[in-house]
Amino acid sequence: MQSIYELIQENPEFYAWVFGGVNLLWLLFSYFNKQRHERDLKQLEQDLRYKADRRLKIFDLKASEYAKYVTDLDSFGKKNQIEMPERLQPIFDEYLQNYLMATESGDEDRERQVIGWFGSQVSALMNEGLKDVLKLKSESNRLKLIATNEMLQTFDKLEQLTQESMDCTNEYMKNFTEIVLNQQHERTEAFQEKAAKLAAQIQDQSRALLDQMRSELSDI
Repeated sequence: MQSIYELIQENPEFYAWVFGGVNLLWLLFSYFNKQRHERDLKQLEQDLRYKADRRLKIFDLKASEYAKYVTDLDSFGKKNQIEMPERLQPIFDEYLQNYLMATESGDEDRERQVIGWFGSQVSALMNEGLKDVLKLKSESNRLKLIATNEMLQTFDKLEQLTQESMDCTNEYMKNFTEIVLNQQHERTEAFQEKAAKLAAQIQDQSRALLDQMRSELSDI
């Protein structure tokens, strides 16, 4: 320590300059290190905000798409089980009334017109059901791109059930005239039983899918 003191005493101006330079370098280092640290913190803050905004946008997008699909699926089940048969009944009543009037008057051209009208009305309902199924299938195919493996299995089950539901309704509507005219109540009961069973299965799978969607959204 004494030797260092003596060395400094021999040339104090030089060592004062050295110490001053060292202090200056340390101050510069501290300043730039602080600037870099602040930049790093700012970048980290921006990255976190970007990731949070991205997660929020993904959450909103998925939640909206999932909610729409589940709502459309519920509407489809109710439509095929209840609405379609109810809409078919007045069509048949009008057909039967016009057909009886045509046969009583012996108007064969009118008979053919009435039969053709009834067939076109039934076809329109069946095409509407087909559009509903294709719409749901299109939505599920789009959602499959962002779905989990568990959800993919549920989507496949729902597609199968919605197709079966539409086929069941179409089969009943095609035979509606024969069923009503021949008072085949057992066929109507069989349709109602099968339609109700399919609707219940669709609801079960819909609830399962909803739970899977909630779980997937909570992980975002």
